[in-house]
Amino acid sequence: MVITEIKYKNFKVKIRTMTRKQALIENCWGLYNPNKATIYIQENISRKNYLDVLLHEIAHFIFDKSRIKAQSEEKVAEFIGSEFSKIFFQNPKLLKVISSCTRKTRK
Repeated sequence: MVITEIKYKNFKVKIRTMTRKQALIENCWGLYNPNKATIYIQENISRKNYLDVLLHEIAHFIFDKSRIKAQSEEKVAEFIGSEFSKIFFQNPKLLKVISSCTRKTRK
């Protein structure tokens, strides 16, 4: 399943890929562009790196839309992305639990 859009409060952000060349120019594996409401993630990276980057960029999106200010947003986003991806990889059933909690009708 490919996520192409994420909703948060009354906001939406698109998920798009960027080429390795674009990532090298930007010097990153991913980035959040608030002006385009888009998260870009380098194509062809490992699943673990993809999850790290996705969660990291979602953290930037949340910071932006919640208007929370932190001394080091980048460090907080990096921490959130890497630590949550570790939890999800070590606990694959957790995603099923989260999925069941977000369904409109729970069993």
